[in-house]
Amino acid sequence: MLFSGAGTGDSICERTYETERNMAYFPFFIELEGKQCLVVGGGDVAFRKIRELIPFGVSIRIVAPEICEAIRELAAEYPKLTIVCREYEEKDLEGMFFVIAATDDEQCNCQISERCRQRRILVNVVDDKDKCSFYFPSLVKQGDIVAGFSSGGNSPALIKGLRRELQEQIPEYYGQLNAHLGQLRPAVKEHFDTEEQRKQFYRKVIHRSRELSRALSVPEMEEILHKGFTQN
Repeated sequence: MLFSGAGTGDSICERTYETERNMAYFPFFIELEGKQCLVVGGGDVAFRKIRELIPFGVSIRIVAPEICEAIRELAAEYPKLTIVCREYEEKDLEGMFFVIAATDDEQCNCQISERCRQRRILVNVVDDKDKCSFYFPSLVKQGDIVAGFSSGGNSPALIKGLRRELQEQIPEYYGQLNAHLGQLRPAVKEHFDTEEQRKQFYRKVIHRSRELSRALSVPEMEEILHKGFTQN
């Protein structure tokens, strides 16, 4: 993204955002636990973004003169969500890992985007892809299993359809299965000498879970590990 008109005296929103990129965005998976997020805006759009972030442990500060009831209800249940009822100020950006601009004021959103870029803070401006340095993916989540889809801001409707298709294909017990496999992973690494042996064990457990249409328990996995697994 390039900003033209810099130094000409034009206002931020009068500048032209020139898009020269043609490549897709890379889907980094980032640890958000303990990170700081600023959400500017207190309406339904802000609520949807906040609701998506809450399961990932991020600390969220919401700044807006008016806050919808849905956000207030979230704040009552989620201790890492803080509400500040006033207009946005540039000082609100201090210490933030990423920022979401979700106001209905285009000029305010432009200013937030510009200031975040100057400070090298990741910013998402809702419904204005040219002012974003990152996009929200359409998520499929089961426990620690997370899949994200993005159209690069081109067609959210298409991506939502893909998400629904994937959601329907993933068995509902996969999140639990993944958690149980994670608990057993140290024992598996210790029990087998080679990576191929470990892969064979995991294939056996996953296949058995699919046969039963449920996640094997950790004791059931341990039984396969110690008694019922024949190395090929």
